[in-house]
Amino acid sequence: MTSLHYLWREGGPVKAANLLTLSRGVLILPIAGILLSGRVLLPLALYGVAVLTDGVDGWLARRSGRMSDFGATLDAVVDNLLSVAIVLFMWLSVPEVFAAWPVSLALLFIVPLLYLPLSWLMTGKVLMFHFTSARIGAFLLFALWPLVVLTGITALVPLTAAVVVASRIEQIVFILRGGRDQDARHGAAAIPDFHVDDRMTP
Repeated sequence: MTSLHYLWREGGPVKAANLLTLSRGVLILPIAGILLSGRVLLPLALYGVAVLTDGVDGWLARRSGRMSDFGATLDAVVDNLLSVAIVLFMWLSVPEVFAAWPVSLALLFIVPLLYLPLSWLMTGKVLMFHFTSARIGAFLLFALWPLVVLTGITALVPLTAAVVVASRIEQIVFILRGGRDQDARHGAAAIPDFHVDDRMTP
């Protein structure tokens, strides 16, 4: 079985959740291509579809009873790929933002990417915790490009950067404390006295 085949089957029938997750990444290219032609509304619509798949893929996985570590990791990687693509979308449609907020933009898109290998090195897995700060940060990040394009309010960039960076720091602190519960509400959540290290889990 090829690695590509495994992406949408995971050893069973076709897994619709993984296909949706992958479609989110595939949409990056047409969005960028259409932006290069000077159009903005169609790319925004396609981007809206891509963002919607982020909620639907998890729902499908839960509903079908086929949630998995692989699917969660795939979702995290594609989400971060899309978040980096937002830099490209903004550069193609609102380049003035880069002159106004260069440091905030650098932090906003570099810190989440650095978190991925760091969490893997610390735990043996790519862990994305569902903290309240992470949910707020994800909402602000994925809404950032449309909001800046439609409203012209560039001050949303440093606000989003502050929330996203703080959320990643909170997740690292939680891992350092021994936390592995991805459904914990915040980084100060109680850590069980005894837990199986994820690195020891087959």
